[in-house]
Amino acid sequence: MMDFFTNTNNLLLIATLVTSGLALALPNILGRMNRQILSVHESVKLVNERGAQIVDVRTVDEFKAGHVAKSKNLPAKEFDSDLKNLKLDASKPVILVCLSGSRANNLLGKFKKAGFAEVACMDGGIAAWKDAGLPLVK
Repeated sequence: MMDFFTNTNNLLLIATLVTSGLALALPNILGRMNRQILSVHESVKLVNERGAQIVDVRTVDEFKAGHVAKSKNLPAKEFDSDLKNLKLDASKPVILVCLSGSRANNLLGKFKKAGFAEVACMDGGIAAWKDAGLPLVK
């Protein structure tokens, strides 16, 4: 057993494994610490307690197939041209949602630059919403 840890090749493999694991986990950990990534239940709580606005950044067709009640659709590709048309309240929190969380995460910085101080992404997106057994509207 001790030979495993003294072998240089094995130490390099262990170091690579640890580094890769940290690189994959760190953005998620930091996002949660900074409150930029919310679970489905944290998102519902923020809507109920503080009137958070949900912005669905999926395509129009994806949105029509099923979305969170009272959410507004702003397809990620149309962010620059359509943000003003949504008439969002910059003083209230905004929760971004997409299918899995990646498109929403990519728009987080754009929303902050547009003047929204409190913006977060729903972890797992609509897929996590469905998995939690919560309803979608069409």
